[in-house]
Amino acid sequence: DLHPHESPMSATESTHTSMQVSTFRIEDELFGIPTLLVEELFRPLPITRVPGADYRIDGVVNIRGTTAVVINMRACLGREPLAAGHGEMILLESNAGLVVEAKELGLRVGDEPLLLLVDENSHIYHLPVEANYPPPAHISKAFVQGVARSGDTYITMISIPKLIDDLQPQAVEA
Repeated sequence: DLHPHESPMSATESTHTSMQVSTFRIEDELFGIPTLLVEELFRPLPITRVPGADYRIDGVVNIRGTTAVVINMRACLGREPLAAGHGEMILLESNAGLVVEAKELGLRVGDEPLLLLVDENSHIYHLPVEANYPPPAHISKAFVQGVARSGDTYITMISIPKLIDDLQPQAVEA
């Protein structure tokens, strides 16, 4: 019998045929990121505002002595904010903490700890790679990398590197 985290395929075989996706909800829509990028899930923590920060950055939180930036996914997607203290948080791995499999797949995140503030954490889906489709035409956000399908469920896939790039101030050439 297999344990829940074991697969009948080796890591190298499974990297080309399937992926695990951690999903979260914003309103009634389901979004996903590669599970290998997720370190931990949290209930909302007290957020300290950062003056002058991008409107999509809610502030910072202290997680066991480490400061993490809070990215508000509702704001990134152009939605109205939730009331303070509502929603759930996803702590992403930092690049230094990524497991070997994630690095071999070319996955990357930020150098500093990041938290995504979402309406609700949902499920983990094990999806075949061929279940991925290009982003829908009505979504113009650069960090939306496509749509994955599991049966009748559609998951809008978020690119964490593109999300981070989108939040960086753009350099102005003189």
